[in-house]
Amino acid sequence: MGRKKKPVFRLTLFFISVVIASGSILAYLSINNISNLKELTEKRVQEAESSLALAVSDQIEIIINDLAEKFPDYPGGKNPAAITWIKNMESKDLSDQQFVVDTEGGFLWPWVVKGYENRPEKAPSKRYQTQFEQAERAEFIEQNYSKAYHYYHASLREAFNNTDTVQALNALARLSVKSEEWTKAFSYYSSIISAYGTLLNSYGFPYVYYAIPQLIQISNSSNRDQITQEIEFCLTGMASGKIPLNQSSADMLNLVSDWIESEPATNERIAHIRESIQTIENLLSFVNRNRIVIGDYLHNENRDAFSTVSGGFHALNGSSQNGGELILIKLHGEYASGFSVDFEILWHQIMEQPLTEGREFDLELEIVMPVNGINGSGLPLTIMEISSYFPGYQVLVKLKNENLIDEIVRRRSWIFGIALTLLLGGMVLGILLILRDISREEHLARLRADFISNVTHELKTPLTSIQLFTESILLNRIKSAAHKNEYLQIILKETGSLKRMINNILDFSKEEKGKRNYNFQDVNITALVNEAIQDLEYWLVEKKFTLVKEIDDGVTAIADPGALKQAIINLLNNAIKFSRSRKEILVSLKKEGEMILIQVKDKGIGIPENQKDLIFQPFYRVEQKSAEEISGTGLGLSVVKDVVKAHHGKIKVESQLNEGSSFTILFKSTQENSV
Repeated sequence: MGRKKKPVFRLTLFFISVVIASGSILAYLSINNISNLKELTEKRVQEAESSLALAVSDQIEIIINDLAEKFPDYPGGKNPAAITWIKNMESKDLSDQQFVVDTEGGFLWPWVVKGYENRPEKAPSKRYQTQFEQAERAEFIEQNYSKAYHYYHASLREAFNNTDTVQALNALARLSVKSEEWTKAFSYYSSIISAYGTLLNSYGFPYVYYAIPQLIQISNSSNRDQITQEIEFCLTGMASGKIPLNQSSADMLNLVSDWIESEPATNERIAHIRESIQTIENLLSFVNRNRIVIGDYLHNENRDAFSTVSGGFHALNGSSQNGGELILIKLHGEYASGFSVDFEILWHQIMEQPLTEGREFDLELEIVMPVNGINGSGLPLTIMEISSYFPGYQVLVKLKNENLIDEIVRRRSWIFGIALTLLLGGMVLGILLILRDISREEHLARLRADFISNVTHELKTPLTSIQLFTESILLNRIKSAAHKNEYLQIILKETGSLKRMINNILDFSKEEKGKRNYNFQDVNITALVNEAIQDLEYWLVEKKFTLVKEIDDGVTAIADPGALKQAIINLLNNAIKFSRSRKEILVSLKKEGEMILIQVKDKGIGIPENQKDLIFQPFYRVEQKSAEEISGTGLGLSVVKDVVKAHHGKIKVESQLNEGSSFTILFKSTQENSV
């Protein structure tokens, strides 16, 4: 046996060496692949980030050009033409502020006056001027208010244009305040606000700007609602362009804001006033921010130096502190029109678009200022100027999940690790299976060798007895007829034992080759069990066994009588062989419903617990610790198992060492698909 193991051992060592070498190569390749994977993944992430940043820049340019193409041309003309044009224009969310200017940089919308506008082309009449000068002398020098009142009324009657009329009304209103005639003052100021809101004095100051502070000054609980209504009307006109704005507008707005500060927010009129104030402040802010930028463009002879946009527009960078405002302007002869784009509003619309969807990596966008620099996280990220239109902004593109690359590498490492482990595990398992098969083959070879030895012995013993008793009879050594019959009976029993042994060998051989056929038919199981007992009666008597039978009468079933009888005989034969001091055997036959139960129970040496599952294997014999060797081929129980399986039944084993064993065959009385 030692010589046979050496080649196998060498082959196993060679196979293990191949496995270790293959595993080492695979491990090296996996580690190298993982290292390269991180670099490749970082490169792919940066390419995806750059692609998204360029997509954002392209989208901004598309939106700006689309706005410019859809913006209508200004037809020309001074106010109220510009105001009417703006009012009829469709509102666009991204067009933050529309504007119209003349070539000198004067704003027609928002309407902002610098002075000496809306003055009458003709000078006032001499009678009007005389009356008005006498009224001012009486008011300011003589402080004779009644005389001043008389001359102001006289000048009002002599006025022949709106400028003279509003000048006289403003003087009468001022005089009424000084005289504490609040009702008259309110009436005059109300007329100025409702009818002469666009007119300016000689200093370029709108007359309504005198009215609002004076109305606030004379307000009380009895006239507050009326004054609130007049202020609302005035501010609405300023917000809509009916009343011009100037450098004093902000002061007046602050005055009104302080006056309504204590008013409840639920008051609809007060809420409208606050809304108008906000609108006017936005208009003033736009003009103050961009007056110089727009003026420089209008006075620049080389306008081709400015960036061009669709529709004949030029792009100007607004004067907002962070560069977040874009001015688009287009010339129309003596006028220029355009609009501004606020970056925050534009960015909000960009973020609503699915630019980040459908990409290989889950990315996020963030706006940074150049002074903010780049964070030191070490993660792959892309920072680039978001657009030439907004030089004050840069877009930062980065992974939404900062640990994504590590997770990808870790996940791939796990995949490689698991695959490598499974491969190596499979190789090791293959080695173990080979070793197991080798061990099994060696075990089977040993069992077969033992089987041949046992069969030789089992065949030799009955043949020797047959030969001895036959020679005695033939040589007439037996004188008594009784002894002769006894010898013949022994020969017959030994022949039966030999036949059973040969049948077991033949049946096992057929079962191994799958060629054994069963002949199922109606069988009297009661008679069959009794016949099996009868066949072994000689040995039961010879070995002095006590047999107890508990056999039900009339039990029938569909079965192969020869195979089933052989299985019962094998169980009885084992009970006889493996019983020593207590020679008692119980044979029972019962029918419970459709089930047939055949039990053979002895009080022999028993079966070790760890060998119960092995006794039905071919050639297997229970290990014996006693000096007395029990003969056998090791095929008896294997044949029993095959017969029971052919009957679609099962065999149940119960055993305790030195207490005995019980074998119970269970099968149905009717067989399906019987052959």
